[in-house]
Amino acid sequence: MTIGPTHAAILTLALTGLIAATASDLATAGGRRLTVDDVLQIKVVNQPDLDATVRVETDGTINFPYVGRIKAAGRTEDAVSEAIAGKLREKDVVKEPQVLVEIGSFGAQATVQGAVGLPGPIVLDRGTSLTQALSKAGGLKEEAGLVILRRPGPKGMIVKQYPAREIVSGKIDGSRIRVFNNDEIYVENGPFFYLYGFVNKPGEYPLIHRLTVEQALSAGGGVGPLGSDWRIRIKRRQDDGTFVEIPGALDDEVQPNDTIEVNERIF
Repeated sequence: MTIGPTHAAILTLALTGLIAATASDLATAGGRRLTVDDVLQIKVVNQPDLDATVRVETDGTINFPYVGRIKAAGRTEDAVSEAIAGKLREKDVVKEPQVLVEIGSFGAQATVQGAVGLPGPIVLDRGTSLTQALSKAGGLKEEAGLVILRRPGPKGMIVKQYPAREIVSGKIDGSRIRVFNNDEIYVENGPFFYLYGFVNKPGEYPLIHRLTVEQALSAGGGVGPLGSDWRIRIKRRQDDGTFVEIPGALDDEVQPNDTIEVNERIF
């Protein structure tokens, strides 16, 4: 079989991608990349006097006996092990050092608050996406509206916003949005509507997608035995903050903060 120029180019690109992917896999094979405030437990085999527990300092370095300061933040555990072993060998402290580095506690954290199942801090024990961070926080509640990601930047706070329903639907790929140390994630409650009067389950309901009045009433268990779906009033907020009351029909679209009142039917 003869491979033409086009097929050769495709094959070259495929091999290049495979090599790049393999290199990327090897780069992370030594464990999670360390961050500031990680606490490391370092052991030198058969040299208990050299065992130490150290913290990654704010400048990204650690201080180890006979070695001094070495860069740790951004490196994997294996890379730090090799760096320490190399220094011990170079300074003739240990002839053939075998160094083991393990993370005792994680310094990288983010916080997730608002309309999630388990609000609070989460540990970033590996590369973490927005989807994974929300999952660690117990997932989005039904009433979740807007996911706000706040991140310290060189010129102040960087703020990004994502509609929760677009993350859930996959329209926004949350697995491609990275979460980093000290990120703050806040999930706002989405808009609501209210059912009042002669309905089976009056109360407050999340408006998580477009609804007609008929669908809204269905969410509330439908019109009660004494109610009339011909005698509906909607109390609606205006842009200036005032409210107006208008007649409602079953095929009207529900707006945020609408109060839908079903009146008693006339016998």
